[in-house]
Amino acid sequence: MDSPLKPPGRLPSLSALRAFEAAARLGNLARAADELFVTHGAISHQIKTLESQLGFRLFSRNGRGVTLTTPGQRLANILNGAFNDIAGEIAAIAQEQQRPRLVITCLPSFAAKWLTPRLGEFISKYPDVELWIRSTKTPENLVAEEIDLGIRVGEGKWPSVHLEHLMDDEFVVVASPNLPGGLPMTPADLLGRVLLRSDTEPWERWFAAAGITGAPTLGSMVFNDSALLVQAAAQGQGVGLARASLIQPELAAGTLVQLFDLRVRMPGAYWIVTPDAPPWRPAVHTFVDWLKTKVAEGGTPSL
Repeated sequence: MDSPLKPPGRLPSLSALRAFEAAARLGNLARAADELFVTHGAISHQIKTLESQLGFRLFSRNGRGVTLTTPGQRLANILNGAFNDIAGEIAAIAQEQQRPRLVITCLPSFAAKWLTPRLGEFISKYPDVELWIRSTKTPENLVAEEIDLGIRVGEGKWPSVHLEHLMDDEFVVVASPNLPGGLPMTPADLLGRVLLRSDTEPWERWFAAAGITGAPTLGSMVFNDSALLVQAAAQGQGVGLARASLIQPELAAGTLVQLFDLRVRMPGAYWIVTPDAPPWRPAVHTFVDWLKTKVAEGGTPSL
């Protein structure tokens, strides 16, 4: 198989290029010699050899020292950027091998209610991976922001990313067991209660599935973060329409109860998004496999 790497053109001696870059950056041959742990004569010889190979002068020499020529300045700029890029990539690769960093982005509600409660288990199994969790309400540019993996909710129509389905979800009706006025006994009773929802999840779909007509009479609260909706419902502020995946801790603790058996499927789904298709680097593969295992163990409601 042909190598995908393009062979470089003919280059002068790397040691000569390093000697020139140091002298150009420091503006002094003696200081360049000190930085590279060689003699002043060695630096001078390397630069003269380089000039001979290139066929043009890099420095103008005078009694007070050396000054870069125009082509010398151009080459110095290129070499300085290239050497810094190489050094930076080597350092990044070395750090990744020692303790790979994994940058993950997702909705604040998903981070708070689904992902974070499970992360302790991941770290205990993979202590060498350093997780960076970024919560955001809007999709980020994975490449520009150097994000390894995102978890998004929607129809899966985002451009320039690789998509893998993670899980579906459902809307359920929940309330505090200590809800003032007692718990509603029938879906129709909801019309006389304060209703809680997120700004992207209206009650109409659930009401239609329950066969309810009419309008609520006591008003509602609308939240731009589903985690706040869950918190308000657990505090007895009203009856909430919540995603089933986000209320498992509250149901287990008894601070919320599901009022009716009716579940309505959430439009769209949760998706794993990555900048590129597999094969990924090992830390990304490990985290994706772990996510899918958690979902299979019960991280999503039955549909």
